[in-house]
Amino acid sequence: MRYKILLGYEEFADCTLLFTDIVTFTNICALCTPYDVVTLLNDLYLRFDRLVGLHDAYKVETIGDAYMIVGGVPEHCENHAERVLNISIGMLMESKLVLSPITHKPIKIRLGVHCGPVVAGVVGIKMPRYCLFGDTVNVANKMESNGIQCKIHVSETAKQNGLKANPSYVFIDRGNTEIRGKGMMYTYFLERNDRKSVWELCARPRSGEQTIDGYMELHDQAIYQEEGNQETANAENGHNSSANAANNNNTHHSGRKMMNGTSVDPGSHHVRSPTCTIC
Repeated sequence: MRYKILLGYEEFADCTLLFTDIVTFTNICALCTPYDVVTLLNDLYLRFDRLVGLHDAYKVETIGDAYMIVGGVPEHCENHAERVLNISIGMLMESKLVLSPITHKPIKIRLGVHCGPVVAGVVGIKMPRYCLFGDTVNVANKMESNGIQCKIHVSETAKQNGLKANPSYVFIDRGNTEIRGKGMMYTYFLERNDRKSVWELCARPRSGEQTIDGYMELHDQAIYQEEGNQETANAENGHNSSANAANNNNTHHSGRKMMNGTSVDPGSHHVRSPTCTIC
């Protein structure tokens, strides 16, 4: 969708902002070539851009590994929180398909969502940019920076606005969180949207081996685990070492094997963990 953005500024009484960044991105930059970093970000941002267009939100900007979007700006809409929360679920799933050039395992991202008023407008003459201003932007950024990897950190206003548009969202309490400059804030993690599956939110077909709603795959942590952690988990679940070794000698769809038993097919970007499959 193309937006007509006018010079000057406009006040928006309510909108929903999302920030996301890559965990340990500084380490990745230090250990990779610039080409690897650009390839990684391009892969990730093309996926994010598709989701933003799919759910009719607005991409504000990217700065390095930081990606910022908004719902309800520059065009007003009533369900801006629903749009952005749906995108956040899709972003978390899509990030699992982007592999780190260092570990060849899926990257980890943090996501933060907050709702509130902003002032928006075009600033500058040379390469003018449409920017958002206000405390809402700062709080949304802090939701991300104070979040937990592979989780969608949500403020009270984002939760309430989301439930107003869609009562089928499921949140879990994080509790009181120290937010620099704001003090203690009671925050939440978004778990699921019971109205739509992950596959619907990502506009991707489900294979026969995947769960119907996709939320098991969304919250699967096994694909991130180190080799030692996976062996410990297998031992706790009653798997013997010989069975685990046999499993590690197998590959899926002629893909490359990763340290934790996860396999990746470079052609289809199909990821299989010991517990879930994502494609």
